Amino acid sequence: MKIVEMTIDMYEEVYALWERAGIGLGWSDSKYGIKRMLERNQGLCLVIKEESRILGVVLGGFDGRRGYVHHLAVDPRYQRKGLGRKLMDELMKRFLDMRIHKVHLFIDVHNKKVIDFYRKLGWFVRDDLIMMSYDLKETHPNLYK
Repeated sequence: MKIVEMTIDMYEEVYALWERAGIGLGWSDSKYGIKRMLERNQGLCLVIKEESRILGVVLGGFDGRRGYVHHLAVDPRYQRKGLGRKLMDELMKRFLDMRIHKVHLFIDVHNKKVIDFYRKLGWFVRDDLIMMSYDLKETHPNLYK
């Protein structure tokens, strides 16, 4: 098994893996959206492969100050074998190499299984912040056609 940088050529296989793993996907996960993510975050979007088959994926992002983790998923047939941890370890190494000192991720509050996974990796729940969103697609729909 090896961890390599994700390329846009892998998009269809990665998207199918996300669906099998139950990742909630939206319009920003289109091929166009993921291509932009890959271009802006070179070296931070990773897949773990066995031969030519993708077994897991994680998207890392950097906004110039903080790191972000998006869409970590392992094919359900290969879960509980340490692949998610390997992907996260590699991503954290890359964040450290960039001297990023704080990394965030978002989890649905009801997804106890995922919350427990990250807690085992040393993550902690923040209760001092509230996440707020503003949907530009809703207020400017013509820009997203």
